[in-house]
Amino acid sequence: MKAGAALLTIAAAVAAACGRSAVERAAPHPNVLLVTIDTFRADRLGAGVTPALDRLAGSGVRFTNARTAVPLTLPSHTTILTGLLPTAHGVRENGLDALSAAHPTLARLLKAARYRTAAFVGAFVLDRRYGLAEGFDTYDDRIPRDPRATERLEAERPASAVIDAALAWLEQSPATSNQQRAPFFIWIHLYDPHAPYNPPAEFRARAKSAYDGEIAYADSQISRVFTWLNDRGLTNETMIVVAGDHGEGLGDHGERTHGMLLYDSTLRVPLVISLPAGLTGRPGLTGRPGLTGRPGLTGRPGLTGRGGFAAGTRDEVVSLVDIAPTILRAAAVDVPGEMKGRNLLAPGTSVADIYAETEYPRVAGWSPLRGLTDGRWMAIRSSGATELYDLRNDPHEEHDAAPAQTATAAAMAARIDAIHASGKASKPTAAPDTQERLRALGYVASSLQPAVGSNATNPARTIERWNQFEEALSLLEDRPAAAVPILSRLASENRDGPVFQTTYARALKDTGQIKAALAAYRDAARRWPTDATLLHDLAVTAREAGDLDEARRADEAAIAIAPASPIAHNGAGLVAIDQHRPADAVREFERATALDPTNSSYWTNLGNARREVRDVAAAEQAYRRALDLDARGSDAANGLGVLLVESRRPAEAVPWLERAVAAAPDFVEARLNLGIALQQSGQIDRAASVYRDVLHAPVRFARERRAAAALLASLGAR
Repeated sequence: MKAGAALLTIAAAVAAACGRSAVERAAPHPNVLLVTIDTFRADRLGAGVTPALDRLAGSGVRFTNARTAVPLTLPSHTTILTGLLPTAHGVRENGLDALSAAHPTLARLLKAARYRTAAFVGAFVLDRRYGLAEGFDTYDDRIPRDPRATERLEAERPASAVIDAALAWLEQSPATSNQQRAPFFIWIHLYDPHAPYNPPAEFRARAKSAYDGEIAYADSQISRVFTWLNDRGLTNETMIVVAGDHGEGLGDHGERTHGMLLYDSTLRVPLVISLPAGLTGRPGLTGRPGLTGRPGLTGRPGLTGRGGFAAGTRDEVVSLVDIAPTILRAAAVDVPGEMKGRNLLAPGTSVADIYAETEYPRVAGWSPLRGLTDGRWMAIRSSGATELYDLRNDPHEEHDAAPAQTATAAAMAARIDAIHASGKASKPTAAPDTQERLRALGYVASSLQPAVGSNATNPARTIERWNQFEEALSLLEDRPAAAVPILSRLASENRDGPVFQTTYARALKDTGQIKAALAAYRDAARRWPTDATLLHDLAVTAREAGDLDEARRADEAAIAIAPASPIAHNGAGLVAIDQHRPADAVREFERATALDPTNSSYWTNLGNARREVRDVAAAEQAYRRALDLDARGSDAANGLGVLLVESRRPAEAVPWLERAVAAAPDFVEARLNLGIALQQSGQIDRAASVYRDVLHAPVRFARERRAAAALLASLGAR
């Protein structure tokens, strides 16, 4: 060993005993890259599926027994970014809770240390409304929308789009330009491995399963960031942390996806940490090749973690709650006292109780679960019962040891109850638009959280029902008729689970059984009159059935419960338009756009309503705002074109109406309006050609066909 390395090791030992060393204080702040991959099972890392991540693990430290605190995306990421358990940060479920600004986050703390901060997320479930944007200079949660979408909201974007945005930001970062150097903290979240599994064809063809194909695709996109760092000489200046947020059941213990149960298939996740060479000299970050002296660390000779610390694997139980304090220590930033995680890079890190929970079963009226492991035993607590598994001798958790190990089971149950009792209760606030987007992601959320008693059903006993429910949710996307009998049976078998009743009603509506759907929604609304999403769905169905008065009452009730719900205000505006109350519609659409200013469809509706009240300038402003948000917005382009024709500006209208038709070739109304604009701007031959196109539209467009015939006749023989 070189003399300098020996002195460095001595400095580290002194720092470990006496606190932060002068070397640590003087060390430069590294760049930090945090990558989280949704639904990433621990057994897929190092299994030939992830070559880029396998190479990273070979030069860093791979934690083989890392665990999430919640097998759900939002609560898990909140734990990663705060270093707090869900019992402390209060975010217990997707879509129901938001992080309080009172809790410091990685981004806020690093920003205070003069880091440039940015986040790029792949799904609505991590939208800024849930509080994770605090401290980020840039929080990119833009999810593209279908230009003709109405109630159906887009909810995710592919890894390629996320990485494109992240690389564009990195290119502009002062840390990579001629400006004054500043370290960056960038968090990249990829959602692709989440069900339904639909990888690009080339990855599906090479993988054993569609799920593995999604993992491989995510890995290929992450490698683009690694290449970017290497090409710019930043690899040795950047700390890299890659983690899964939770795993996936894939049939283990009967669970196909995740969220309902607390077994290793969904709790264990990959975790890799790789440090730059410049971090040697901090406690626990020595650069000795083949270091083997730390508990749980098996060194690989010659792999030294890019000089920062010895590469290898560590097998002790760790938690995603440990990521935030580990990054902060490596970045020479003070760790707040409230953070309960450990610095994983410190020597002699002791194994502590690792807590996990899921409140998700409540949506079905079943018991929530809480779990605890000390590395040897895993206890899972449901209402009135405790399961116990010996992870050393039963790693797949197949044999409940609680009957034989009563003392151990009781002791761990008591520790679980103590942790749970110390926590914050979830405050369900999911608005209808939130729940609609979560449905698109395969999650369900309900602001109704039925009380569960000591005899509530353990979801492990009814997991097959949940699998059937998720299958029905998937069928609703493209084969809704096939979902109806499944949901009918589940609704009958689970009368106390609101999600089963409301999803059955939705299936009836989606298959055109409007009267039956309306009856089902009415029945559910009588049983659960405080569910804003249920009331909005009732309003949508009543409007479709032609009962505008009931639709108005239902949306007004939804707004009374969830006044910050843009989709409920938008729904109330649509009913107002139908009832010839355009001034009321303007007010509702203005509220919707104020609550969700990036929703182009709300701005389009506002433009339509303002046009109805003859507020031409304001209507044009709304349409143009919609088109700024979504250049492919055919409804907005059509509305603007009509407004310009009505304002005697037909020549200006033509390109907008052409854009509407190009974006949606089956938009017959826009095609007819294009003909009118062409005719009024003197382009008679082109107008005649467009009218002839409209005459060939499907018979359901009888009104447009009659208008085209009359207009064509008015032009004479052309």
